[in-house]
Amino acid sequence: MRNLWKILLSLALIISLPFYFISCIGIEASTKIDSKGAGTFSVEYQIAKDFVDFGSEESTPSLPFALSREDIERGLQDTEGISLKSYSKTKNANNMIISFTLDFDSPENLVKYLDPTNSFARFNKENGIYSLKFSFGDEIPPLDPDMKKYISEQFASYRFSLTIETAKSPPEVFIQDGSFISKTTSGKKTILECAMADLLTVSTSPQIDIFWR
Repeated sequence: MRNLWKILLSLALIISLPFYFISCIGIEASTKIDSKGAGTFSVEYQIAKDFVDFGSEESTPSLPFALSREDIERGLQDTEGISLKSYSKTKNANNMIISFTLDFDSPENLVKYLDPTNSFARFNKENGIYSLKFSFGDEIPPLDPDMKKYISEQFASYRFSLTIETAKSPPEVFIQDGSFISKTTSGKKTILECAMADLLTVSTSPQIDIFWR
C-alpha cells in the first residue's frame, strides 16, 4: 500500500460505478512516534468479501491497495528507513480483515512511503516542531440524493479512525472542512474518527494539520 489516502480516493471513484460494484471498507490507522522521531505505523482495514471477490487478493485496478504480505513487501523495496514489522489476514462472516505494522526511522520516511508523489501530504520540521499536513484528495463531484442515501446505508457500519501518539504530549490537530470528524485526546494520543459514509459523501475534501514537539 504505497498511499493510504489514495484508498479513499479510489473509493470515491468506485461509488460512481453501478450499484453492484459498490463495496464497503473500514480503516483504522495509528502511529506512535518517539522523542527521536522514530516509531511504528499500524493499519487495519476491513473489506467486504464481495469487494475482494470482485477483484482478487492482490493489488489490481479494481483493488487499489495491498491485501497480501507480498504486495506490502514489494511496495517497500524502493523505500529507505521503513520496514514491515508484522502482518496478518483474517476473515469473519462479512469481511476480510488486513492488519500490518511498519517500523520507520523518521516521520519524513513514513510520509514518503504513504505519499511518494507529495500530492496529499506534507511533512516539515522547524525549530523543534514537527508538522504534517494532509488532505483526502481533490473535490468530490456532488452526489444525487438517491446515491448519497445508498452510500450512507451501505457504509453505515464502517468507520475511519486515525490515532497519533507522540512522546511528550498529544499532538495539536486542526481540521478544515471536516465538522463530521471527531477529535479527542487521551494521554499523549490524539484520535480522529468519522463515519466512512460521511467521508465519502462530502463535497469538500477535509484538510488536516498536525503539530507536535
